[in-house]
Amino acid sequence: MDQVFPKNLVVGLGAAVRVIPFIAVVYLLLAYAAYSVFTSQIPGGNDFYPRWRGTRSLIMEGKDPYSDEVTLEIQMGMYGRLARDDEDQVAFAYPLYVSLFVLPFSLFSYPQAQALWLSALILSVLATVIVILHALEWELSLAGLVMLSLWCLFFYPTARSIILGQFSIIVLALLALALWAMERGHPFLAGCSLALATVKPQMVFLIIPFLLLTWLRWRRYKMLASFLTVMAILLVLSSLVLPTWLASFVTGLSRYQAYTSIYREGRSPLGVVVSYLLPTQLSSWATLLASLALVGYLLYVWIQMFRSHADACRALFITIIVSLLVPVQTGTTNQVLLLLPLAYLLRRWGRNRLAAISLPLILALGPWVLFLSTFWQRNGEHAIMAAPLPLVTLAMLWWSQRRTDGASSIPMGQVCSPREKTG
Repeated sequence: MDQVFPKNLVVGLGAAVRVIPFIAVVYLLLAYAAYSVFTSQIPGGNDFYPRWRGTRSLIMEGKDPYSDEVTLEIQMGMYGRLARDDEDQVAFAYPLYVSLFVLPFSLFSYPQAQALWLSALILSVLATVIVILHALEWELSLAGLVMLSLWCLFFYPTARSIILGQFSIIVLALLALALWAMERGHPFLAGCSLALATVKPQMVFLIIPFLLLTWLRWRRYKMLASFLTVMAILLVLSSLVLPTWLASFVTGLSRYQAYTSIYREGRSPLGVVVSYLLPTQLSSWATLLASLALVGYLLYVWIQMFRSHADACRALFITIIVSLLVPVQTGTTNQVLLLLPLAYLLRRWGRNRLAAISLPLILALGPWVLFLSTFWQRNGEHAIMAAPLPLVTLAMLWWSQRRTDGASSIPMGQVCSPREKTG
C-alpha cells in the first residue's frame, strides 16, 4: 500500500508549526458550520453543559461548582426545572482540573461553546486515528485512512460521545498519546498524558494501576516520575483554586453513584446480560461469580505478563474490557476505549479480505441496529447497549490469541516491554 504516514512523520517543531494554521482553519470552519446548522438551533451536549456551567460559575462568579446552588442552576439550564429523583441530577461530578479543558470554552455563550467543543471532539478523534496508526506502525493508503477515520467517527460509542459532548473522547486521545509516547521513548509525554487522562477516573481506574505497575516492574522511572509530578501539580493547583474541592468531589461521587443507579437500573453490563439468561433470584449471585471470574482472569493475565514478558498489548486491552464490563456503568460513551483493541485486531486481520470488510461493517452497524430496536422500550438508550461491544471485542481477542498461539506481531504489543531503551 501507499504509505501515508511514514515513521518519521513527527520530525520536529518546524513541521508542527507548518500544519497548525491548516488545523486551525479547519477547526474554525467546522465550528462555524456546527453553530449555524446545529447548536444555535438545538441546544444539546448534555454531558458538556454541567462542566461548562460549573466552570463558568467558578471562574466568573467564584462559586463552588460542586455546591447544591450550582447543581440547581445546571438543572434549570438543562431541564428548565429541577431534576426528578429518577433523572440524571447533572451535577459537576468531575475532578476540578477538568476546568483546565473547559476554561477556554467557558468564555463563550453555550451555543458557541458547544459548537467549539463538538468540533474539538471531532478533530480529537481524527488525531487519535493518526496516533493509533503510528503506534501500530500501520501504513494505509489515503482511501484506507479516510475509511478508517469515518468508521471511527460513526462507531456508536464515538458518535454518541460527540453528540453528548462527552470527555470520553479526550480520555481516549490522551491514552493513545501516552501509548505512542511509551512506544517512541518520550517519558514525560507518556506520564503527562496518562495523568491528564484521569480527568474521567471511571474510565481509567484499572488502566492507570496496570500501566504504573508495568513502569515500576520494567524500571521506567522517568515515566512514573512524570505521571506523579503532573498529578501532584493538578491536585495542588485545584486546591489553590478551591481548597474544598477534593472533599466535595468525593461526596459528589457517592451521590452520583446513587442517582445514576436509579435511572441506569443499577446493574453492570455483565449483570444485564446475566439477567436475560437467568431467573431474577439467581442473577445477582451469578453476576457476582461471573464478575469475580473475570477479575480473576484479568489478574492472571497481569501476572503472566509480568512474569514472562508476554503480550502487554493483549493485557492492556483485556484491562480495558474488564473495566467496561464489571462496574456499574452510566452509559456507553466509555466504550470509545474499544477503538484501541479493535484497531489492533483490524490491523492484524487486515490481510484477510473477508475479515477486513465484514468485521468493520458488523461492528459499525450492529450497535446502531440494537439501539434502534430497543430505543422504544425506554425512549432512550437501553441498558443492554453496554454489553455487546465489550463482549464481542473480548471474544475477538481470545480468537486472535488462539490463532497466533500467543505471539504478538504488532509493535504496540511492546508498549510495556523492558526491551525498550527509554526510562
